[in-house]
Amino acid sequence: MKKLKTPAPVMSREVFREVLEASNDAVIIAGEDGRISFWNHSAGRLFGYGHEEAARITLLDLMPEEYRERHREGFASFIKTGKGRIMGKPVIVKGRRSDGTVFPIELGLAAYKSGGKWVVAAIIRDITERRAYEHKLAHQSRLLVRANKELALLASVSSLLSQSMEFTVLLNTILDTITRIDIFKFERSGGIMILRDGVLNLVAHRGHNEDFLEKHRAIKFGECLCGLAAETGEVITSTDSEGDARHTITYGGMKPHGHIIIPLKSKDSVVGVLYLYLQPGVIVDSDRKSFLESIGVMLGVAVSNSLLYEETRRLALHDPLTGLANKRLLDIELNRNSVLARRCGRPFSCVMLDIDHFKAYNDRFGHVAGDQMLQSVARVIRISIRESDFVARYGGEEFCVILPETDAPGAVIVAEKIRVAIKEMTRITVSSGVSAFDPGMSSPEEVVVSADRALYIAKELGRDRVELAGRA
Repeated sequence: MKKLKTPAPVMSREVFREVLEASNDAVIIAGEDGRISFWNHSAGRLFGYGHEEAARITLLDLMPEEYRERHREGFASFIKTGKGRIMGKPVIVKGRRSDGTVFPIELGLAAYKSGGKWVVAAIIRDITERRAYEHKLAHQSRLLVRANKELALLASVSSLLSQSMEFTVLLNTILDTITRIDIFKFERSGGIMILRDGVLNLVAHRGHNEDFLEKHRAIKFGECLCGLAAETGEVITSTDSEGDARHTITYGGMKPHGHIIIPLKSKDSVVGVLYLYLQPGVIVDSDRKSFLESIGVMLGVAVSNSLLYEETRRLALHDPLTGLANKRLLDIELNRNSVLARRCGRPFSCVMLDIDHFKAYNDRFGHVAGDQMLQSVARVIRISIRESDFVARYGGEEFCVILPETDAPGAVIVAEKIRVAIKEMTRITVSSGVSAFDPGMSSPEEVVVSADRALYIAKELGRDRVELAGRA
């Protein structure tokens, strides 16, 4: 005999209400007109209404005013069609408490018909804490992304600083790298100024027109924002160039912009500034200031080391008395010109000149006067030649001039010009020898040796004259 299944017990209305009342979630049941027919204790605590008050309000009263019309239209569409966009699935919306407080809720809606009319049941959960946690998590995620980008930038700048490239090129490359990052809302404009002799000199820049460059070649301490940062050693920020009284230098085509100026420091001394353009109104927080300060320290040390290297190199390659190149730098210049001459057929010539009777001058007037005379001759030579020409103190009272792109006849003209200028301006005479480089010469130094021979011929022929190698 087949055993019959025992039918499941039917939950009474009273038991069902007790279950709903015991729920930690707010449970609300309303009819087609939106009026509430059931409201559990959790709903009362959540929205701040008592049971009697709940009987006088509708579902729309539990929503912020700015969303009510949209909910009213959606509810009316459901009543008419039996289809609702949010029916049967949880959604995140906003609720409104009796005191007007708006807060985030998770809403689940279900509907059924009773007596031919729709009844809507809503299960509502306060997700204020959850949303706060989600926002905190999202904020931390954004901070982590930013931190990763900042670390990547620091690594990039550090890597660039370790590369052996010409320093100005290096600074321009670093500037380009910094202005490309998207975490600071930088404009694609900025520059690096280095402090020399109490003045900020622009050495690297991007995004500037000629008028800007002309007005920013040399900035004094305290002048405009960059000078102020150099003077105080503090980071300077500005949200609006037009409304900031400290922004004193204007230029053609200047558009509204913000600024952040970072002093470049080495051992607590300012050696320059890094200035960056910001979109108008952007405020730089303390964390980002600290990060940019760390870049400023890295650049400051690099700039300081570069300046020290330049000074050391200058002292190693220049004569301390006259400031002219010394023989070591002359050898470098000779090699460079000889390579160009052999590879590209570009001529160059050499002039060797010697002060006549210098020992007698020294013996008569003293070594201090002799040193001053050497300095005077060096100045006259410098102003008598082109910017592309090269002059070195060869030793004692002897000087060597390298004339690129110049043949022998042209070099004789230059040597004569120098001789006459020295005689007129210092009241002493010099003898000169001239030689043009020949690709058949065994070494670059041979052009100097040839010019030196011509110099001694000039001495033998009476001094105060110019002789061309091979002419005498």
